[in-house]
Amino acid sequence: MSPHDQPPALADLLTCELAREIGESAVDVWAPTSPASLVAALAARAGSRPELAIAAGFTTLDADPVVAATLGEAAMYAGEGAVVDWAADTFALLARGRIGVVVTPAQLDARGATNLSGIGPLGRPKVALPGAQGLPDNNHSPSRVWYLFPSHSPRQLVARVDVVCGAPPPPEAARRLLSAAGLFKLTAAGWRAIWLTPDGADLVAAAPGFGVVLTGSEQVRSEPDPDLLAAVRAVDPEEVRVIEFCTPEAAARRVARAAESEASSPLRLPTVSGR
Repeated sequence: MSPHDQPPALADLLTCELAREIGESAVDVWAPTSPASLVAALAARAGSRPELAIAAGFTTLDADPVVAATLGEAAMYAGEGAVVDWAADTFALLARGRIGVVVTPAQLDARGATNLSGIGPLGRPKVALPGAQGLPDNNHSPSRVWYLFPSHSPRQLVARVDVVCGAPPPPEAARRLLSAAGLFKLTAAGWRAIWLTPDGADLVAAAPGFGVVLTGSEQVRSEPDPDLLAAVRAVDPEEVRVIEFCTPEAAARRVARAAESEASSPLRLPTVSGR
């Protein structure tokens, strides 16, 4: 492995901290949206939350999804025990406050509003994006929502989003942000730091529009908890979680390595049964 392609420390730290957050929350169901969010849920379930259900789709709860670069979303259905439960609609559970979800919008602002539609003036975007998708439901819901950003960029963390896909959450909603700068929670007064990475203060200062005010007394975290890291590595030995934190070139190398390894040990085929 090239020294320039070592597992990013940030990927391990944020995945482990997301696993801790899931483990300490009271959510019944987790809706993963990325490799790191799936790995974090599996690590939490291997530890303090063995009863945690993982939503593999709108009406599917999967007992044991796998982490696999070559299966993509199909990996969510590859475990034994996947069931279709028409009473377990993800968005219905979201509206009831029973789901935890992590998302990465194109923009998140100082009020907690999100954007995944376009960058630039409304009606004349410089960059067109996929569209709102589930962001309106996520932001409006009483469920817990985490925002996960591999960076802490002033291009993504802004004073006001260019297009409001998800409106500012209700005052009582639990919203947290994990980024390269640390862990933050949304309060009535804006975003506040729970802890920072070693570079966190500088990154916060470089995104002034986001409105985070530091007191200087914030805890600094640089290393993941050893037990959580062991759990994360156990469920993701091929380090698929790292791909979303890499440069495109490094991500391509990691996908190729994971594909080679997965080809040598057959993965379970997707199987879903109804009930």
